[in-house]
Amino acid sequence: MKNLMTILALVLTIGFANAQQGGPRQQRNPEEMAKMQIERLTKELNLSQSQQDSIHKHILVFSAEQQKVFREAGDNREEAMKSFQAIRDKQSAKIKTFLNEEQIKKYDELAQQRGGFGGQRGQRPNN
Repeated sequence: MKNLMTILALVLTIGFANAQQGGPRQQRNPEEMAKMQIERLTKELNLSQSQQDSIHKHILVFSAEQQKVFREAGDNREEAMKSFQAIRDKQSAKIKTFLNEEQIKKYDELAQQRGGFGGQRGQRPNN
């Protein structure tokens, strides 16, 4: 379960990292975040169209929740991180309900390889 959460965290941090590399940090809307996650998961897990559609719907909801937490967090980063983790946990669990056994195994492997999505802040995964 931790591995799944880290995979989802990586997807989100990749989006934020890419935005930062281009200059000032860009805030992606939930639709853009969901699209990026679906594209990555489709590539890595060979998702069917049905899986893509189902997962996309739920990622949109979770992305909106994360953005709300981010907006409302203010200076309370510790509390925001706890909220983000809870959202990622729910998202990972929900995504797994749409995957077959082989895809779940691959999903978990990806999370483990990356030390979670993004690993620790400022560190790069060993590839």
